Amino acid sequence: MILIKQRSKSRRLVNYKHYLYHFTHPSNLPSIKKYGLLSWERLDQSGIFYLPASNSLSQNLDLKKGLSDYVRLSLNQKHPMADAAIYYGRVDRLIYIKIHPAVINFSETLFSDENATANFAIIDNDPFTALNSSSKQAEILVKGVIEPKYIIFN
Repeated sequence: MILIKQRSKSRRLVNYKHYLYHFTHPSNLPSIKKYGLLSWERLDQSGIFYLPASNSLSQNLDLKKGLSDYVRLSLNQKHPMADAAIYYGRVDRLIYIKIHPAVINFSETLFSDENATANFAIIDNDPFTALNSSSKQAEILVKGVIEPKYIIFN
């Protein structure tokens, strides 16, 4: 289980004005439109079919760090893990979905300065851990589900 650093007793509300992004296989769109974006743990529990871009190593690291019930979001549409998913043949193509930045202020949202599965990733409840990171793999981790009302479908 990961130890989450609390930088302050009260969360700062952040007025972030840019979209966040989640990459997925296009075949996952119908269930995302119906149920929202679910963590892979909730997808597995619910029996909803999905084509994952992650591999078993990533999922095992998530379990080890207590992050299996989080939806991963990035700050950009050029996430290196998306390229890796295609390169290694886990998926044949991916799309990026825009997410409203209001999810930053959800009470259980976590922030990582790089890929959250990395050994030395800093993961805490301070939005600026991700927002001020220079890493293209900085992540926003939203607990459980992102409802469709926060997802911009074009």
